[in-house]
Amino acid sequence: MKFRHSIIFTCLSLILLCIRPGASAQEKAVKSRFTLLDEAGKPVKNADVYSGSAYAKSNTEGVFSIAIDPGSNLVVIAKGFRTASIPSADISEQPRITLHKADVMYEEEGRTNVAFMKAYQGDIVGSVTKLDVGEIQKYDHTIRLIDVIAGRSLGMIGNDRIRGLGRGITVEDITGSGTGRTVFVVDGLPRDIDNMRLTEVESITILKDVNSAILYGSDAVNGVVLITTKRGEAFKKRSDFSVNYGISVPRALPKYLNSADYMTYFNQARANDGLSPQFTEETIENFRTGNKYRYPDVDYYSDAYLRSFKNYYDLNGEFSGGNNVAQYYANLGWNTGGSLLNFGEGASGRNNRFNVRGNVDLKVNDWIKTAVDVAGVFINDKGPRGNYWSDAASIRPHEYSPLLPIDLIDPNNALLAGRKNDVDDKYLLGGASNRLTTPFGNGFSGGSNERVSRNFSFNNRVNVKLDKVTPGLSFHTNVSFDYFVTYDQTVANEYSVYEPVWSPTADSIVDIKQYGKDSRPGTQAVGNSSFRRRFGAYGMLGYDRTFNERHHFTGSLLGFLGNYKVEGDFQGVKLAHAGFRLGYAYDKRFLVDFSSAYVSSVKLAEGNRGQFSPSLGVAWVLSEEDFLSSAKNIDYLKLRASAGILNSDFLIDNFYLYDNRYANSGSYNWYEGGRSRNGIASSWGSNPNLGYARRKEVTLGVEGLFFNKVLGVTANVFYDVYDNLITKPTTRYPSFYTDFVPYENFGANMYKGVELGVDVTKNFGNWTVFAGVNVLYNVSEVRKMDEVYNNDYQYRKGHPTDARFGLEALGLFQDEADIAASPAQAFGAVRPGDIKYKDQNGDNIVDENDEVYLSRYQQPISGGLQIKVSYKNLTLFALGEASYGAEEFVNNNYYWVDGNDKYSELVRGAWTPETKATATFPRLSSQTNSNNHRQSTFWKYKNEYFQIRRVQLSYDMPSSVSKLLLMRALNVFVDASNLYQFSPSRQIRELNIGGEPSYRVYSIGLNASF
Repeated sequence: MKFRHSIIFTCLSLILLCIRPGASAQEKAVKSRFTLLDEAGKPVKNADVYSGSAYAKSNTEGVFSIAIDPGSNLVVIAKGFRTASIPSADISEQPRITLHKADVMYEEEGRTNVAFMKAYQGDIVGSVTKLDVGEIQKYDHTIRLIDVIAGRSLGMIGNDRIRGLGRGITVEDITGSGTGRTVFVVDGLPRDIDNMRLTEVESITILKDVNSAILYGSDAVNGVVLITTKRGEAFKKRSDFSVNYGISVPRALPKYLNSADYMTYFNQARANDGLSPQFTEETIENFRTGNKYRYPDVDYYSDAYLRSFKNYYDLNGEFSGGNNVAQYYANLGWNTGGSLLNFGEGASGRNNRFNVRGNVDLKVNDWIKTAVDVAGVFINDKGPRGNYWSDAASIRPHEYSPLLPIDLIDPNNALLAGRKNDVDDKYLLGGASNRLTTPFGNGFSGGSNERVSRNFSFNNRVNVKLDKVTPGLSFHTNVSFDYFVTYDQTVANEYSVYEPVWSPTADSIVDIKQYGKDSRPGTQAVGNSSFRRRFGAYGMLGYDRTFNERHHFTGSLLGFLGNYKVEGDFQGVKLAHAGFRLGYAYDKRFLVDFSSAYVSSVKLAEGNRGQFSPSLGVAWVLSEEDFLSSAKNIDYLKLRASAGILNSDFLIDNFYLYDNRYANSGSYNWYEGGRSRNGIASSWGSNPNLGYARRKEVTLGVEGLFFNKVLGVTANVFYDVYDNLITKPTTRYPSFYTDFVPYENFGANMYKGVELGVDVTKNFGNWTVFAGVNVLYNVSEVRKMDEVYNNDYQYRKGHPTDARFGLEALGLFQDEADIAASPAQAFGAVRPGDIKYKDQNGDNIVDENDEVYLSRYQQPISGGLQIKVSYKNLTLFALGEASYGAEEFVNNNYYWVDGNDKYSELVRGAWTPETKATATFPRLSSQTNSNNHRQSTFWKYKNEYFQIRRVQLSYDMPSSVSKLLLMRALNVFVDASNLYQFSPSRQIRELNIGGEPSYRVYSIGLNASF
């Protein structure tokens, strides 16, 4: 989209911000004055009051004035109180309105979305974490949904892994979120969330234990994240708009040697190999000081080709309201971001993302309600052809000159006169016989590529009250269909590149060589397409009834099915299970929840496809007991325990593993080679008894509020065993039987840990301070694995499931005597300066048998920190995320260089005979050097960090200002994301080699509500 379109769109949005919907109607209404009181007669301040499109907020005296909309209810919402909804006909008789306090953990705003239902926090037995998105958005205006989870969710590592479960297990990922990760459920059914906006969402609930997640069947084996989108509310008409402008600044860019230094170090690499130099000292000096067109020195990360930042605009509008019969919610969002490239097609490259959502709820009659949700995401990402970042990380600086000045070329040259393509009438595209396409040729003359993505989602729900059958009974259905398609629209141009022939006596080009041809057909090609589609549905009988105000019974019986298909996958993923839940609460003190699923799978043999998965959770609210009810500092205290077994085919990574499979086994000749046919051989044997993998779990927990709700504490201890994992246990059979070894339920892994969340909220006059910290400690262990090694230290059993094995480095070989005195290394010939490894088994040979446990790549300790400080209308918020105990290995061509690889600045520390006492890098080699490029302690680094993920300063304009602008509320803010990272390996962590860099993001914006 052109920049002028961005300006137009922004102006229109700002105009909308200045228009108060329904203002004329409100001007005709007569305002009435009311006072809000609690049951003790004390004023209730900061309550939100709605009447149709009118809105008010009670002051410190509990007083508010509002224009009553005839036919609408007066809706009063105050934290800690039950929501009041008063018909307009009764309003004039109530100049004073009394609000009734809600019981602790039974506030209306505390209702939490759990599996297939909504429950008060006090009624929840399982291990559940809730994020109140509406509350978060008051002080954190994060745009993307996925970015809000990390750092603030108890028990979550990053934004897509619950308690580290499933790490190291090969699974079929039906969610599109990565191997072994959590399933995301949006409005009741599994969905992708990468392109969802946070403004669409009402709440996020993380179901961590088996008991809370089991109703989702096989999918729930690694936990579930429930996403619930916003819906309209009767008699609460509102419109919200936001405008946001930001810049993205690279956190770090790779640093490569210039041409002269590269040549110097490459000569050293050849010397290390016993070869003569490739570049003379004169040549090196010419590339250091000479004409840069004749002696090119290309820094692909310099400001000549990259901007210092790229910008983005984000606009969002929300509209909601309705009455007793129909409610609606709509969300429209547009995000457009520029490119870091600063030349050719890349300079105008842009990513445009449009989000549209409409949720409608209808009351068919007194006992039937239905809802229809439609959402669409439209993405167009346009830029130059090719991959600039991959080229920038691989093309050496001296290989060619990107542009050749026309004024340096003989004007009588026939090729110059006949050219069909140049850059700004000043340059020809440079190249060589081995460089027929270049990142600059692609950018200036190669045409464009536009990646187009379309994502459509549809939901239809029906809720039927069956109180006429028996009070509390209901029936619910949900049907969803999602479709995602992506493809490239390419305008492909051909272009010539030119290699100069320089004068031997002057910096002038006496001739040029042309490679390729110039052609601009202008036709658009569509290709590289892929699609995903998902269908899901469930039907459920629900029951919710309280007897004698003490006995609360809940239950559900559901049938669930789904089908997920990816292009090229003939089988797809088919889901089907039945679920049953029965809950009982006595006097809000004793809670019991039995939840189960009968799962079914087409990945298993007939007769073995169904399996029952049970779970049980219990809770005891100690604060309701007589011996604690009088304790002044304990507002709420609950103990919880749950246990369950979840059978899942999510951990079975293919179909027909139970059956004997055959495949081609090569070509066989006869008739003196004149005839041949492919052979057929067994791939594995049959096992009709192959069954589900299982997650078996026990969780103990406690949650409480103390000191008049100033202090909140949640803690859980969990113990999980994943067993019956599918593998071919080849070590149990003789080697000649390998082709007939069947898959079996054989492996087992264990996960255990502790999670702790503590938050403090305190008011001091005009000050409000909130601080929250969450910590997760998790460890894992391989309990059973099919493996046979020559040495005990090679076995994976007993080590973490995410264990990394490799060689123990002892430093660098210092000289030939050192090599002669050391065990032989079996990874190629070694020279002084190569990495020396430890011989673990004493056989005087270093090979794969000497690989030992080195580290785990998933952090055992992780967590987050939130701080929010408010003074009157000003709020400062900060979010941090921490990780401790993980280690990683560098293994890309920024660190592992040999042959003709491009050299990073790290090679300045490379070993030479002169620097062998201080070298920090192995010797360079112009040949293949597989000895040095192995996973070892030499390349290991601590992947620990504390990063400031987000900081935001926001200001709520005084009500007098917002009223003057005909607004309900107006908020302005500045923020920063990925601000800084404290880490011993920060430079390694922030670098992205071969791809676009990671960014720090700064933005300014405003939010207006009507």
